[in-house]
Amino acid sequence: MSEYSEQELKHAAEFRNDIHKAALEKVRAIFPDAGSVVDQYSVEDYFQKVWDYPGKWYTVVGTPSGAGSRNNLIDTIVRNTLEYYRNKGKESDNNSFYNLIAEYPDIVCDYCIVTKEEEAFPYCGVDSHRLALSCAASKIFDGGREWSYDLSHARSKKLKSKALFAPTGADEWLNYRKAFLCPPDGNTYTDADFERVNNVLFPGGTDELEVYRWTTDWSEYFDDGHEWWGSLCLTVYDKSLDRFVVIMASATN
Repeated sequence: MSEYSEQELKHAAEFRNDIHKAALEKVRAIFPDAGSVVDQYSVEDYFQKVWDYPGKWYTVVGTPSGAGSRNNLIDTIVRNTLEYYRNKGKESDNNSFYNLIAEYPDIVCDYCIVTKEEEAFPYCGVDSHRLALSCAASKIFDGGREWSYDLSHARSKKLKSKALFAPTGADEWLNYRKAFLCPPDGNTYTDADFERVNNVLFPGGTDELEVYRWTTDWSEYFDDGHEWWGSLCLTVYDKSLDRFVVIMASATN
């Protein structure tokens, strides 16, 4: 039999539900179809014993012991829930992107999605970007059997996240949109195609993206682009999905 009255349990459940609603609102900014949150605490955990005047123990409703403040608890629930949905949809999401990009055989961009199973994690800033680039290079370059590479020569520059989707003529260097839409031999793709691909690749938009542009002097993969058209190497960390996307391009006519 519960040590708490029906009224006390109702009060605790209402308090817990308010926490869950606040957390779910944040989760739905990333996963709009999320229907619930992951909370390790039961309703009973939301009771606390406090010693108060006149020297007596009282039972009050509040955040569980060790959970911290209300905001800290909400953040914990959001992190745990996002992790659940990421793991649930990760393989499906990645396959969906690779299946989609196969519909665009005339683009010259190469993509590699780097997830938490790989050595770029746990995330630790630009060092993780370099590790993600190393992982992608090994896959795209077939471990060095197709193109040789030496990442010790690679240098990076952080870009504003919105620069990732800049117009084709916005930069002196070969940017991502131009690499997608304007290869040396041309293609029939439009800005709508570019948006379609990137809505799947980066479903949360640019706000949660961290973008680094890398030099392209570290692999013969980029030699063709160095002739005149240009070469591109980007690592993009998506905080909302906790994964990296590596984008490379190099071509000549």
